[in-house]
Amino acid sequence: MIDLHTHILYGIDDGAKTFDESFSMLKKAYELGVEAVCLTPHQSTYRTFKQDDIPVHIKVNKLIDKLRDSNINLELFVGAEIDEHDELTQQLEHLHPLGNSKYVLIDFTMRETDVSEVIYTLRQMGYHTIVAHPERMRYLSFNDLVSLKEEGAIFQVSAEHLLPYRITKSSRLAKRLLKHHLIDIVASDCHEIEDLDVMKKSYDYIYKKVGHELTQKWYVDNPKKILGIHERNKVHGRHAT
Repeated sequence: MIDLHTHILYGIDDGAKTFDESFSMLKKAYELGVEAVCLTPHQSTYRTFKQDDIPVHIKVNKLIDKLRDSNINLELFVGAEIDEHDELTQQLEHLHPLGNSKYVLIDFTMRETDVSEVIYTLRQMGYHTIVAHPERMRYLSFNDLVSLKEEGAIFQVSAEHLLPYRITKSSRLAKRLLKHHLIDIVASDCHEIEDLDVMKKSYDYIYKKVGHELTQKWYVDNPKKILGIHERNKVHGRHAT
């Protein structure tokens, strides 16, 4: 599995707080069968987090060194989960794609907005929009989401909303997207170590529901394509807090 949406990088947002916590989360992800992780801290104009002063590249290199020393063969990539805001398409220099790709992970849940227009504008500027957890976008109907897919949106659904015992509104919508094969990526969106179990649990559940081909596509092949894993080994992307 490839986990494309995580809050594992420490001291930046509401995810991991310390180096040891980050490493423990990465170690557990590896033990669950994850072979690559994209570190995607929140990039937001709405939310503020208490942050330390350690540069991101130093944190990432320190984690890579620890993984190597521990014989954990886990690739790390860096990006951001970007909250949609008024100046998003006017501040392209502040967009932080996943790894070195042209894919940006956008959270459209902070406010009601014209998602279609944002996706169109970003596409015109050369970016592919990955919609973070579309099942949480309460202001859009299922038919609205279908239309967004037809316009080129890439849907990243959170693994927890695909578990069989979840019965929330978000979970019901996620399972409807599953039923109609409208998912592109499943990721953990983990903020703490307990969140990681959902990747393996949801993988096993979806495998039983739709079989190997789609499960492989959503958990492995599509994320690999986005990150360009077939083209390189370790990749250090960009990030902004």
